[in-house]
Amino acid sequence: MRRGEQATDASTPAPRRLTGHGLSWAALILLVVIWGSTFAGIRVGVETISPAWLVTGRMLSGAIFLAMWLIVIGALNGRTRAHEGARVTGKALAWFGFIGVVATALPFLMYAHAAESVGSAVMAICNGGTPFATVLLAHFLTSETLTLRRMIGVMMGFAGLVVLVLPEFGAEGGGSLVGILLAIFGAWLYAVGNVATRMAPRLEPAMSSLVLIGTGGVVTLMIALATEPFPTEASGASITAMIVLGLLPTAFAMFVYVWLIQRAGPVFVSFTTYMSPLWATGLGVLFLGEPLHGSMVGALALILAGVAVANRKPRQG
Repeated sequence: MRRGEQATDASTPAPRRLTGHGLSWAALILLVVIWGSTFAGIRVGVETISPAWLVTGRMLSGAIFLAMWLIVIGALNGRTRAHEGARVTGKALAWFGFIGVVATALPFLMYAHAAESVGSAVMAICNGGTPFATVLLAHFLTSETLTLRRMIGVMMGFAGLVVLVLPEFGAEGGGSLVGILLAIFGAWLYAVGNVATRMAPRLEPAMSSLVLIGTGGVVTLMIALATEPFPTEASGASITAMIVLGLLPTAFAMFVYVWLIQRAGPVFVSFTTYMSPLWATGLGVLFLGEPLHGSMVGALALILAGVAVANRKPRQG
């Protein structure tokens, strides 16, 4: 009877699991969906909360969510989890603290202030410099060599981004020079974070994300205290938006971000810069009644083709 049962079990196909490169693509799409939906939450948050305090609340609430997660997981396992035997060392804390302050908190603040004088289309194009900067930095600092195929893919993705936002570029104006420079510099700092996360000592993604977001939150708190009054009249909608931003685009998305960079590399992850505005545009078409233009379809084709070309694995043999 046991043999018959074993034979029956053996003949039953095992459920298919998403593994390998497919899992990396699924994680990338998840980041695109989360980060592409972030702008709506920011718009609600800044209605009654200033940019510096919104970023501070977002990062500190995200750190609280991650700390609670680690406590629960540690209690369930009866010990502190480690990722592939990696230990929490002073070197690792310094790496992720640097990323949290320089490549997360500062760009958040730069884009929040740039939004006061620069339109979203212009900021999207400025932010499109992130994959360019990531490719260059990764070439010199990691094993991800800059190839012609990869550069063509990056350029195709950038062209798709320009096609997507160009109709709004002229309508909203170029914005102030200071705002544009803030957006460009912020894009390069994002690239620094992409590459530094790859180079950092390996930690369990939740722990590294906690250090990253927590240190960034402390710095933005000091900046907010020094520069802006505390938002005593914040609305319930803005507070809710801030907490949701801390949970999804900050805590959960940062966990996925760190895990995906460790798995697939910084260049692959940097393409969320091109795909997130595309998702945000699609949400506007589907749920807000915004018109579907031919430029959106062309942008979709260029961006997806660029991602595929830049990340296509060379044939073996």
